[in-house]
Order: sequence, then structure tokens, then C-alpha cells
Amino acid sequence: MPKPDSPETAISEIEKLFLDIILYIPTAVRQACQNLNHHPDQMEFDGLCQRIVMLLMDKDFHTLRSFDNRSEPQTWLFTIAKRYILRRLKEQKKEIRLEDLPPDSFTSQPDQEEKLISEEREKLLQAAAGKLTEHDRKLFYLMVQGLKTEDIAKEMGIKKSSVYPEKSVLIEKLQKIVNAS
Repeated sequence: MPKPDSPETAISEIEKLFLDIILYIPTAVRQACQNLNHHPDQMEFDGLCQRIVMLLMDKDFHTLRSFDNRSEPQTWLFTIAKRYILRRLKEQKKEIRLEDLPPDSFTSQPDQEEKLISEEREKLLQAAAGKLTEHDRKLFYLMVQGLKTEDIAKEMGIKKSSVYPEKSVLIEKLQKIVNAS
């Protein structure tokens, strides 16, 4: 039989206290939530109860060992639950809800690498365009401006049906010039 002061007795006393107090956890959590004017749904409530159980068991019952019989176990448990829930509520307030963000915060800017690659490509295309004939250069700038086929045909003084083949030839020329550089 273990001595009254032996670690085996202490562990069994802690385990006994845990088994006695575990039944009061839902009540303590409910009271703490009411005291803090917090109204969790059932899933959050169950999660809070489970976290309190884990808190009491964590680190070899470290929190549970802090109970020193100066108050009733239910009162002590209420204090533990209230402090834990208060910490969780403060953490949640620090989190930014998506509904609270301005709409323009959802657009993402290209990262620096993508921006540099884009700038490099633009420089290559501009250098390649400088090596084109005046006719091809004009077609290139009209394409870059995003004009429609009929507008390009009008500006270039060619038939609408000729725009697509000329674009294809121009793209091939640009690819050859860029690949040669």
C-alpha cells in the first residue's frame, strides 16, 4: 500500500479530483459564457468543454494541481473556464473577419518576380518591335492596344480578312527575333 505522501497517492488523488470535477465542466463553461455575455452555438460550446478538459489534463494535470481547496471545486473550475474563454474571445477579436475587409483588399498584386518577368518580356518585345518594318510595327502597336480586327483593318488600310494572316506572320517574326537575341 502506498504511503500517504508518495507520488502514487498524489497521482491517484489528482485523478480522483479530475473524475469528480469533470462532471461540472459543462456547467462551469455555460456559467462563464453567460458571465462574459457570450452565446456559443452547440458545437462551439462542446469544443470549449473539450478544451477545458484538455487544459486540466495537460502537462501531467498541471492546471488541476493548482487547485488548493481554498474554494469549492465548482468555483475554481468556473474561474478556469472564464479565464480560458476570455483569452479565446480576445484572440478572436484580433482575427479579421472577411466581412470586415474592404472589397479592394481581395485583389492580389503580382509578386515581384512576376512583375520583373513581365517587364523583361515587355523590353524584349519592344526591342524586337524596333527591328520590324514600319508596316509590321504599326500592326504590332495596334494589336497591343487591343483593337478589334475591323479597326485594325481600317487603320492599316487592308481587308478585314487579311488581318489574321498578317498577325500570324508578325507573331512568327517576333518569335524569331526574340529567340535570336
